[in-house]
Amino acid sequence: MRRWLLADLKKQGYQLPYLESVLLDSKPQAMVVINGQSYPADRVTVTATKNQIQVTEGEKKFVYGGWLQLQPNSYGNYTLVNHVPLETYLRGVVPHEIGPGAPPTAAKAQTIIARTYALQNRRRFAADDYELCATTHCQVYYGLSGTSPRADEAIRETAGQVLTYNNQLVDALYSSTAGGVTAKFSDVWNGEERPYLQAVIDSAQPIWNLSSQSLADEATFRKFINLKEGFNETGRKFLRWRYPSTLAELNQDLKKYLTNRRHPLADFTTIYDMKVTRRSPSGRILMLEVLTDKGVVELAKNEARSAFGPPRSTLFYLEPTYDANQRLQSIFFVGGGFGHGVGMSQFGSYKLSQLGWSAEQILAFYYPGTQIRQLNEQILGQTPRP
Repeated sequence: MRRWLLADLKKQGYQLPYLESVLLDSKPQAMVVINGQSYPADRVTVTATKNQIQVTEGEKKFVYGGWLQLQPNSYGNYTLVNHVPLETYLRGVVPHEIGPGAPPTAAKAQTIIARTYALQNRRRFAADDYELCATTHCQVYYGLSGTSPRADEAIRETAGQVLTYNNQLVDALYSSTAGGVTAKFSDVWNGEERPYLQAVIDSAQPIWNLSSQSLADEATFRKFINLKEGFNETGRKFLRWRYPSTLAELNQDLKKYLTNRRHPLADFTTIYDMKVTRRSPSGRILMLEVLTDKGVVELAKNEARSAFGPPRSTLFYLEPTYDANQRLQSIFFVGGGFGHGVGMSQFGSYKLSQLGWSAEQILAFYYPGTQIRQLNEQILGQTPRP
C-alpha cells in the first residue's frame, strides 16, 4: 500500500516523497520483575488503590493518576500510556503550559483551550492505540507532578468548557510568543483555512493596521519588527531577537536538514545567498530561496525555520554580511516570536489578564468568531472516552 501511494505521488509530479525502511537487529521484550523473578509480557497494566503511580525515568520521578499500561507500538518497541480522566489530565498540562503563576483569567483561557485541544486531537495516535503524546508535539503533560492551586482552580471553574466555531470544536492551536502578530493557519501549514485562526495584532491598543500596512511587503515588515513597545508581549524575551550564523554553520544546518529529507540537492558544497521571496500578510515567510553551488533550494513556510538553527519562528528577515569579493560570510536572523504563532499567545494572554480581561474576552481576541460552550455529545460527535 505504501509503495502504491509513493508511485501515485510521483505520477502527480511530487519529487520529494520517499519510503524509509529500518531493519531492526533485535526486538525489545517487556519484562515484569516480581520478587526477583522476571516474566515476559507484551502488555503490562499497572494500577494502584489510590490511583497514584510513581514512574522513575533516570533521576527524575513522576506521579501519575489513573492507571498505566505498557503496550507495543508500530515502531517495534513500547509506549507507556496513562489512562486518566480528562479533567485530571488537565492538572498535568495547564501549569506546565501556561505557568503555575499565570494570572487567573489567562490560566482559565489556557484550560479551556487545552481541554479543546485534547478532545479535538484524541484520534491523532489511533494507530498506536492512544490519544495524545506528553510533549510539546501535543501538550506538555507531567501527570500529578507539579500541579498548582491556580491551575486547579481554573480547571474547576471551567469544568467541561470548550471553544467552538459553528458548534464544533476549534483547532485549538496556541504558542508561547506570537511576536506581536498572530498567524493564519495557512501561513504555517497546508490545508483548509480555519476562519477563526486569523492574523491579529497582539496588542490591546490600535498600534498597527494590517489592512493598510500589510506585512507581506518586505520594507513594511522590517519596520514592524523594529517596533518593541505597545504589544501584549512587550518585555518578553522572544518578542524580538537577533541571532547570527556563520556560513559554515548555515551550510552544516542546511545539509543536515536536506539529508534527513533525502532532498536531491543535499550534496551541495556551499550556500551562495539566501532571500525571502514571499511573505504572508502576517509577515510569516511563505518561501525562502537558498542559492547553492548545486542550485536553488526552496524552503516553504515552517521549513524556513526548521532548516536552520537560529530562527525561533518564521517571523524574521535576513541581514547578510559579505567579504570584499561580495561572497557570503554570515547571516543575522532578525525577527520575533517563539513557535508557530497561530492562535493564542500565552505571554500575550498574561498581559490581557493583567488588564482585567476575562477568559472569554481573551479567547474571543485570539480566536475571532468562536464561542465557549459546555461540552455535550453533539459538539464532541460521540461519547467521550475516559
